[in-house]
Amino acid sequence: MPLWRIFSHPSTFSTAQRQALAESITSHYTGEGLPAFYVDVVFIPVEPDSFYVGGKQAANMVRIAVDHLAIHKPKQEDDSQGLRGQLLNEIDEFLAPHIAARGDLDWEYNIVEAPRDLWKIQGIAPPPFKSAEEKVWARENKATPWEKRN
Repeated sequence: MPLWRIFSHPSTFSTAQRQALAESITSHYTGEGLPAFYVDVVFIPVEPDSFYVGGKQAANMVRIAVDHLAIHKPKQEDDSQGLRGQLLNEIDEFLAPHIAARGDLDWEYNIVEAPRDLWKIQGIAPPPFKSAEEKVWARENKATPWEKRN
């Protein structure tokens, strides 16, 4: 499950803009083969007097915290050109029209990779990435019981 928490001023994104951004984020992960229901996007409004960067109020700041559980990108020696660098470039690309292109926002994001074995959906451990069972989950767009193979 990718969990995206997007912290910003309450008026930074309209409902339509939130929907479009959530769809872009979800499309990225479904393009990697994940079921759409794995993708959680939470917009967290932060009042101007509660958001500080460098000790100063930052009403135009968008801070994004991403937790990855379903997919992990292995670290490579030159990660700017490796899988992690590629992931960051892909995120920059799909965020660009929603955030960077606006020109009025400062923004930052980070990704934390949590162990997949510490994750459950509806009390069910997810099947292995890109397995036949996970493809069933993607097709049905929900968690269903499955049997672990030896």
